[in-house]
Amino acid sequence: MDVKNAFLHGELDKDIYMEQPRGFESKSHPEHVCKLKKALYGLKQAPRAWYGKIGEFLIQSGFTITPSDSSLFVKENQGKLAIVLVYELGELKHFLGLEVEHMKEGIFLGQQKYAKDLLQRYGMLDCKPISTPMDPNIKLQIDEGKDLEDTTMYRQLVGSLNYLTLS
Repeated sequence: MDVKNAFLHGELDKDIYMEQPRGFESKSHPEHVCKLKKALYGLKQAPRAWYGKIGEFLIQSGFTITPSDSSLFVKENQGKLAIVLVYELGELKHFLGLEVEHMKEGIFLGQQKYAKDLLQRYGMLDCKPISTPMDPNIKLQIDEGKDLEDTTMYRQLVGSLNYLTLS
């Protein structure tokens, strides 16, 4: 949803003053300043004020803030999941490895770029796809105690693949 107009209604958590707007200066008190009652679009505090208001509303509506991202709200009800991502930087294109494509029927989420980036990162971009990535007739033997040379890379790969399949 477009939240640009919502910035005009954000409640401020501290006193903010501004110069009198051009064309609306007081003739009797030209040296006075204006105390804002609500946030103005373009005000540095406007996004924080708006986020505070929408966050308060979502929490009162039964959503919880995820521990991994304070802008991601989740609500589960009778096996159904509702997810709200508060995003203030234009139309959402990517988030946590997910590609977001806006279509007239709704929103399509994909991970093609994330998967391709993984293949490139681990030097497998030119590999050919097959239905079974291992010889089905291979006889596995007890580990002979060989350690991986780089366990960090292996753990990163396994973690990335887990994230890819679970998200």
